[in-house]
Amino acid sequence: MKRTCVIVVLLAACATSGERRYVVLESEAYGCGAAEGLGCGLAIAPVLHQIDELEGVGESSTSWDGRYFRIELEPGADSEHVSAAAAGLLQGEACCVTEPRGKAAPAGPEQWYDEERTRLLSRHEAGVIASHYADVINSEVELAPDSVKRLQTVLREELELAFERAHAAGGGVDRLWDQLPEASARFEKRLAEFLTPEQRAQVVAITMRELGA
Repeated sequence: MKRTCVIVVLLAACATSGERRYVVLESEAYGCGAAEGLGCGLAIAPVLHQIDELEGVGESSTSWDGRYFRIELEPGADSEHVSAAAAGLLQGEACCVTEPRGKAAPAGPEQWYDEERTRLLSRHEAGVIASHYADVINSEVELAPDSVKRLQTVLREELELAFERAHAAGGGVDRLWDQLPEASARFEKRLAEFLTPEQRAQVVAITMRELGA
């Protein structure tokens, strides 16, 4: 995994007392494994929390793709000092929850995501994974169209909940894996509402295979 950070400093012109100043760091370490062009919300959230606690930092946020970290400087803060301190935190961690599943939908222009809003990145990731799993299952198990649609909904909801609970526990990809046993149990129970026992066993086996469990 690439972990090189290139520091770009953006300062407001003529830096009057009311203007905001920012530092922007670029990192290749925080891309989401599930979808090209999406940042890994679970990996990014903890590092934004750490950056926010640095002296001289007002608030930090990331771009949709997780490549850029924008840091608002507090009045009088030394931009070079903040840049160096924040860059030291961008070490990266295992971001790949799954193999690549395609490209992510683009975000709106000039949108930035603070620690709390990184949950939106994770929610999108859950939807990408659920859609892929449903397609794979549909290609291997004979299911009615309505069952396929319901299956994708259940997958998405359970993955979203697992991501949400991992965020609530402090973020980090490892915390998602901690949620999977409970999520898997809920998932299998919900499948029983609309699949036969044989179909349910096939779906669970394929899902575990795709997860690498």
